[in-house]
Amino acid sequence: MAISRHAQKRMEEDQISLEAFERVLLTPIKQDIRDGADILWRERDGIRIVILENPIPSTGAKLVKTIYRIQAQAKAR
Repeated sequence: MAISRHAQKRMEEDQISLEAFERVLLTPIKQDIRDGADILWRERDGIRIVILENPIPSTGAKLVKTIYRIQAQAKAR
């Protein structure tokens, strides 16, 4: 798994530790969410990772395109 410079910058901006990143990447709580042919979202503990399964140019590895904190959705009563 490769990590883009953009994802590394977002980790720094959102103060996401390497340990938190690895926890989301390796032990997600929910099933991955597919968004298109080769994009996956992986979430845990209010953090979302966006993964490209077939980045171009192809290096043989998946690419973490970005990572960011997410807010809980408001629920209707």
